[in-house]
Amino acid sequence: MKTKAWVVFTLVLLFAVAANATDLPKMNVVKVEDNTALVAYKSDYNVPLQVTLSNSNGEILYHKQTERCKEFKQMLNLSELGEGEFCVCINYGNESISRKITVKDNNISVEDATRCFEPYFCMKNEHLNVSFLNTSKKPVFLNVYKDGEHVYGYNLGRGLDIQKGFDLSHLEHGTYEVVLTDKVKDHKYIAKL
Repeated sequence: MKTKAWVVFTLVLLFAVAANATDLPKMNVVKVEDNTALVAYKSDYNVPLQVTLSNSNGEILYHKQTERCKEFKQMLNLSELGEGEFCVCINYGNESISRKITVKDNNISVEDATRCFEPYFCMKNEHLNVSFLNTSKKPVFLNVYKDGEHVYGYNLGRGLDIQKGFDLSHLEHGTYEVVLTDKVKDHKYIAKL
């Protein structure tokens, strides 16, 4: 019994040391002037990034993809967007970091960063495969849209490891927006049939 307890303790200690060995990527949004903010991202490793700015309706207002990098900086002029709530999100690998921004009376306020795992989408031979690590274990939904019209909706459940496949061969050819919604955010994917 003592040997078993020692092995478990050693494994827990190794996992704790490994988890703290690498710093998590950091993303800051800093007000520079009225309605202008600097988005700054820094990581210990090179990865391709997808940077988006979206409004409270989920519409993407700014999108940029980068090559593999450790740092990213971008000035965002929010004056043309008016007042409201916005979200800056940086996807790196299968994870993302987001910050909610509120613009009101020429003032910018930024909330704490939210981290989450991103779903994996794979389209092959008119079949869509979705894999998602649902760490919150809250309900997850998948909706399919074409030209803004709702085509299908699926309840993916609340399991920790969600892996589902969808046969889309019955849909007419075109471009579809696939939205996976969890407790944290809407994850979007464009599927072309």
